[in-house]
Amino acid sequence: MDDSSADSVDETLNLHTHPDPKSLVLEFSEDDTSSAASSDDEEMDVLSDNDDMMYYERAIQEIAAGDSYICMICTVEMDYTCKMYACKKCCRIFDYDCIREWALKSTEKTKERIWKCPNCYHVNKKVPTKNRATCWCGKVVNPEKNPLNPNSCGQTCNAPVCIHGCSKICHLGPHPECLRTITMKCDCGKHERQISCFQSKSQSGRRNRFSCEEECGLPLSCGIHTCKKKCHSGLCGSCPELLEVNEEKCATIKCYCGLETKKSFPCKDVKAPTTLSRDAEGNKWVGVFSCNKIRNVEYSCQKHSFVESCVAPPTVSGTKQCPFSPNLLKTCPCGRTPLNALSKPRLKCTDPVPTCEACCNKPLKCGKHRCPFTCHNGPCMDPCIQIDKKPCSCHQSFFLTPCQFEGEPHCNIKCESLMSCRRHRCTERCCSGRPLAEKRKKTLFRSSDINDETLVEAQHVCLKECNLMLSCGKHRCQRKCHPGKCPPCLESDSNDLVCPCGKTVVEAPVRCGTKLSPCLFPCIKVIRNESVCGHPPVPHSCHPLDQPCPPCTATVFKPCKCGKRDKVRTVCFQKDVSCGKICGLPLLTCHHKCQKVCHPNGECQVKCKQVCRKKRVNCVHECLKSCHGSTECSDSPCPVSTKISCPCGRRESYVTCNATSTIDSAALITRLDCNEECEVVKRHRELREAFGIVEKEEPENLGTERLQSFAQSATNYDDLQLPYTEPALVAYTKQPNWCEQIEELLIKFMDDNSRPSLHFKPMRPPQRYFIHEIAKAFNLYAESQDREPKRSVFLKKNDDGTSLKPALRLSDVLPVYQNFKKLEKERKAKQFEARTTARLMNITLDDTLEERKKFENNGLIIKNLSNGITLEFLSEFFNKFFKSTLIKNPQYLIIENNGLIYPESHNEITQGVYNDLDMLVGHFNVIVKEELIGDSVEMCNIENELPEERLETPRLETPGLESDDE
Repeated sequence: MDDSSADSVDETLNLHTHPDPKSLVLEFSEDDTSSAASSDDEEMDVLSDNDDMMYYERAIQEIAAGDSYICMICTVEMDYTCKMYACKKCCRIFDYDCIREWALKSTEKTKERIWKCPNCYHVNKKVPTKNRATCWCGKVVNPEKNPLNPNSCGQTCNAPVCIHGCSKICHLGPHPECLRTITMKCDCGKHERQISCFQSKSQSGRRNRFSCEEECGLPLSCGIHTCKKKCHSGLCGSCPELLEVNEEKCATIKCYCGLETKKSFPCKDVKAPTTLSRDAEGNKWVGVFSCNKIRNVEYSCQKHSFVESCVAPPTVSGTKQCPFSPNLLKTCPCGRTPLNALSKPRLKCTDPVPTCEACCNKPLKCGKHRCPFTCHNGPCMDPCIQIDKKPCSCHQSFFLTPCQFEGEPHCNIKCESLMSCRRHRCTERCCSGRPLAEKRKKTLFRSSDINDETLVEAQHVCLKECNLMLSCGKHRCQRKCHPGKCPPCLESDSNDLVCPCGKTVVEAPVRCGTKLSPCLFPCIKVIRNESVCGHPPVPHSCHPLDQPCPPCTATVFKPCKCGKRDKVRTVCFQKDVSCGKICGLPLLTCHHKCQKVCHPNGECQVKCKQVCRKKRVNCVHECLKSCHGSTECSDSPCPVSTKISCPCGRRESYVTCNATSTIDSAALITRLDCNEECEVVKRHRELREAFGIVEKEEPENLGTERLQSFAQSATNYDDLQLPYTEPALVAYTKQPNWCEQIEELLIKFMDDNSRPSLHFKPMRPPQRYFIHEIAKAFNLYAESQDREPKRSVFLKKNDDGTSLKPALRLSDVLPVYQNFKKLEKERKAKQFEARTTARLMNITLDDTLEERKKFENNGLIIKNLSNGITLEFLSEFFNKFFKSTLIKNPQYLIIENNGLIYPESHNEITQGVYNDLDMLVGHFNVIVKEELIGDSVEMCNIENELPEERLETPRLETPGLESDDE
C-alpha cells in the first residue's frame, strides 16, 4: 500500500480507543456515506473471494473480523488482540496460553515428553515458552496488535528456504516459490545457463548443475585415450578401450613369461613392469599381463630345477645357483647339525644330503604346529594332520579335532541362561555366550542396571516382542521384550470423558486407561423417573452405561412357585417367589412325602434322603436305614436299645433288640432277676403295710426346699452340688431372658434324637463363655470355631450316651445360689468385724505425716455391682493393676451393692497416690463395663461411703509407749 492510499484510509476511517486497552474498534465516519457504501461492496467482494483462498489465509481474515474463528481448545472466538500460536504442519491457529497448557499437560503424562497438535496430531517436543508468543516469522516476541494482518510483525519473512530467503511479508502458512534467476554450470563446466531459483531445488541430486550433452574429451589414466562420456561430474573412471595388435609395429601381446599371447587386451588391465622380459636366447619383449601357466626352470647345475609361475621379470633357465651345491648347503635338512659332523664332505650337488636323528621341528604351513618327523629330505607334512584338543563354543566339553578343522566344535548341551528380559531362557545348544552368562550370574547388579542391555552378552539379548497387556487393558506393549513392568499406555483420546448424566467430566486429552471418578449426582433415569416396571426408580448415583440400575424394590404380590398361595408379598425384581411351605406331595419312588420347600410342579425330590421308618416284622421298632424305595426292608438284627426290668420293677437295664423275621426281640427273651436289695425293699414295704404306714407323695417344691436348707449349711459353692457352674449362674443373673432362650434351645436339642450336633451363630466372647459353661451341665462337647469376628460355638452329643438334661432348671437353682451368696456375705461380714480392733495410743506424729495432705477424693467406688461379685473376685481382678503404682495394699469392701477400692491409709494420702487413682479411674470404668462387673467407676471420699463403725482408724504403735487401758 502506498502513502496516498494509506492517507485516504486514515481520512475515511476514524480510530477510537475502546475502554478496554486490549481492543481496538474500527468505526466508519458519519460524514462520508458514499465511502461506507463502497466499503460494504468491497467487503462483499472479499467474502465472495474467500472460497478461492487457502484455509490459513481465510483463518487470518476470520481472526481480523473477530467474530467467527474459534480456538479449538478453549472454544473462545479469537480476534487480533489475542496471543497466537500456529501448528507448523496444519497451520491451525490456537490461543497461545491454551496451547501451552495443553503441551504441559501432555508432556507430563508421556514418557518421551512429547505433545501432539489437537488438530492434526503432529508430534512436538518443544513446549511454548511462557509469555514468549512470537509473530509468524518468529523475529518479534509479543508483537504489537495488528488489526489488518493479525500477529504479523510487518517485516520481511526472510525464512531460509533458499539462498535468497522468503521475500513475503511475515505470514502464516507455506512459503511461496522463489522466482529469482541464478547462474548454473553444466557438469563438465564448459557451459552456463540462467534458471529460476525454485527450479534448481526441483532437480534432486543435481543442485546448480545441468548436462550439456557434449563429449567430455579429458585424457584417461592410461595416457593414451580420452573420455568419450557425455557431460558428467566427478572422475572419468578407468579406460574402457581395448588394445589391439598392430601387425606393423607388434605381432602379438605377450605375458611376462612369454608362454601366452593375445591379439587384444583391455587397456585398464595393462600392468607393464619396469624391466623387460627375456629368455635364454636373449630375446626381449614387454610383458603386460600374467598368465596361468607354470614353467620348469633349471638351476645352473643343469641337474636340478624348480617351478615358477608367470612373474615379471621371469627367471632365465641356468642362471640361478643350485641350492644343493656343496658351497651353499652346510647343514642337514633340519638345520641343527653341520654336514661335516655327519659324513664325508659332499663334492657335488647330486651327492645325498645326510640327515640327523633330531626332530625336524620346522613350522608347517598351518602356522600352529611343527613337523613331528625325524630330520628328513623333501617337504614337511602337508597338509597338517595333527590332532588338537579344543573346547566347544560353550566351554562345557572338549573335543579332539584335526588341525584342518575350521570353526569350533559343538556339543549338545542346552544353554538355559537367562535372557536380558529376565523372563525367557536361551534355548540354543552349545551357546557361545554361556561362559559370560555364568560370570554374569555371579555378579551383583544394582537395581538401576537391570534394564541396561550393555551388561548382557550379545547372544542373550532377547529380541522377542513383549506383547503383554498394558495396565489400560486395551493395548499391548510394543517394546522389545524387557525386564520389569511395562511402561504406562501412551495412547490418548482427544474427546472428553463424560459420565452418562454429563456432570462429571475429564477434559481431553484423556489418557488410555483413565477411569472416570464416581459421579455423586443422581442417575439420569432417576431424574427422568424412568423404569421398566413402572414403579418409581430406586434413588441411586450415576453409573456407567454397562452397569444396570439397581433392581426395583417396590412391594408387590406374586403367586408362589408351587401354586399354594396366589398372593405372596415380595419385591418387584424377585422372580423366584416362594411361600416357604414344604411340598408334602407323595413321592413316586417310595412311601414318603416330598420335603422340598416350595418348588414348581414336577420338580419334586428324585432321590429320597429320609429314614425308612417302616415297622419291623418281629418287634415294635422302625427301620432306621435310609429310604430304599419299593424294596423290602433288610432282615438284619434290630439295633435299637430297649429297656428291661426285674419283676419288681426296681432294677432296669438296656439291651439291643436284635429282632429278625425268625428271631424274637431280646426284650421278650432276656430276663432280669431281682437281687438281695429287691428282697429288702419288698420286706420293708410289707412291714409298712403290716404296721399301717401310708407313703405320702412329696410335693414338687420339696427338692428346692431341701436345697435351700442345704445352702445354709454349705461353706463353699462346691458343697451345693448344683448341676450348673457358678459363672453360668452369674451370667444368668445379668441376662436372664437370653440365658433362658439358650437353655430352651439346648433342651429341644437334647429331645431331638435325630440331631447329633448344634452350631450357634457368631457371638461375643461373654456369650460364648456362657454357652461353654451351661454345656457342662448337659455333658456336651463344646468347641469354639472360626476367627473373630465370626467366632462361634459348636456343640455335640457324646457318643457314649452320657449327654443328659439336668434335673433342675436355671430358674430353680438361682434362688438357692442367691441365698447361698447372701449367707456367705453375712458370714464374712461377721468375721471381718470380729478381726477388726481399735487400739488408742498416745503417739507423736512424724514430720512426714504432717507433710501429707488430705484430699477430697481418696478412693474408687464401683456402682451397682452385678449379682455374684465377691470380694475375692474384686481383689483377684484389680490387684494386677496396682503393682506398678504407689497404691500399696489396696483395700476392698462391698456396701449396699456398691464396691469400694481405697488405699490402706486413705485418710493420709500423698500427691502421687492421688495422681495414680485419678489415672486409673477412667481405665477401670471401661473394664467394668466390658466385663459386666458393674455400671461405672468414679472417685469418691471414703469417709462419706464407709459406715460409722468403720471410720475409727487404728493408731500407730510407737515403741516404748503403752495405751491407757493397759
